[in-house]
Amino acid sequence: QIQQHNNNNHQSPRTMTMMIFSSTASRNLGALASRASSRYSSTLLRSAASTLVSSNATTLPCNSPKHPISPSPFTSAINNVNNTQSRHFSMAMPRRGFPQYTIFGPDSALAIRAILPQFKRAGNDGVSVERRGKLIVEFIPRNNTGSGFAWNEKTIFSLSVEEVGLCLSQLPKNTVELSHPTYSTAAGDDEGPSSGVTQLAGDAVEKMLTIEPGEGDTMTFKIDYMKDGVGGQTPPGMEGLPSTPMEITIQAGEFEVFKSICQTSIPYILGWNTTMDIASAAAISRGISGNNQMY
Repeated sequence: QIQQHNNNNHQSPRTMTMMIFSSTASRNLGALASRASSRYSSTLLRSAASTLVSSNATTLPCNSPKHPISPSPFTSAINNVNNTQSRHFSMAMPRRGFPQYTIFGPDSALAIRAILPQFKRAGNDGVSVERRGKLIVEFIPRNNTGSGFAWNEKTIFSLSVEEVGLCLSQLPKNTVELSHPTYSTAAGDDEGPSSGVTQLAGDAVEKMLTIEPGEGDTMTFKIDYMKDGVGGQTPPGMEGLPSTPMEITIQAGEFEVFKSICQTSIPYILGWNTTMDIASAAAISRGISGNNQMY
C-alpha cells in the first residue's frame, strides 16, 4: 500500500499536465455552453417581446401599456372606406376613353379626335350600326393674351368615313377642299350649334376645310366661312364666332401621324370591327354547338 501511494504521488509530469488540461477544457466548454444557452434564451425573449410590442403598437398607448385600447368605431369606419375605395379603384376598368391627337402651332392648335358610331338592337339578339361615327378636326385659336389656347372658341369640322378616304387617296400629292353647310342637317350634328335661321340659296354660308401640301413635305390645314367664294364670312344668326380663316402648318412627321390615325379609325367609325367581332363570336358558338345554319 505504501508503495502504491508513493506511485500515485510520483506520477510523471506529462500525466499531470494532461489531467490539468482535461479539467480546464471541461470547465471552458461548460462555460461556453452556458453563455450560448443564455444568449439563445435572451434572443428568444427579445424576439418575443419585439413581436408583442409591434403587434400591439396600434392598440397600446405609450402611457398605459397595461390597458390596451381598441380603435374607435369612427376610425375603423374610415379605414374600411379607404380600403374599399382603393380596391375599387385598382380593380375597376375605365368605361370611357378620349382618343385625341393635338398639334400646337404659333397662332392656333389643330386637334383630331374620334366620335364612335351609335348602335341599335337588331332582332332578338343582334346589333347593328344606327349612325356612323366621324373624325373631328378642331381648330383652336390662341388666347388674346398670347398664353395658352381658347378651347371654348374652337371651330370644328367633322369628316365622314368617305371624306377620310378622300383625304387618304389625295394627300399629300393633291389639295383637298371639303365644304359643309353651316346649318344643321341632321339631329345631333357635330358641326356645332345651329343658327336656328332658315338659309336661302342666295345667302348660304359654307364652312370650308382646305388641306394643301407645302414646301418640304409640310401640310397646311385651313378652315374658313365662305360665301360666293369670299372668305371670312359670318353665318346668319351665328355672330360671335372666332375670326376666320384659321390655319396651321404641320410637319411631315405630324402628317404621317394624321394619316395613320385616319387609316386605323375607318373600321371603328364604321362600326365594322365591333359588328365583325360579334358576328365571328356567334359563328364560333354555332360551330361548336353543331348548328351551322346560315342566317
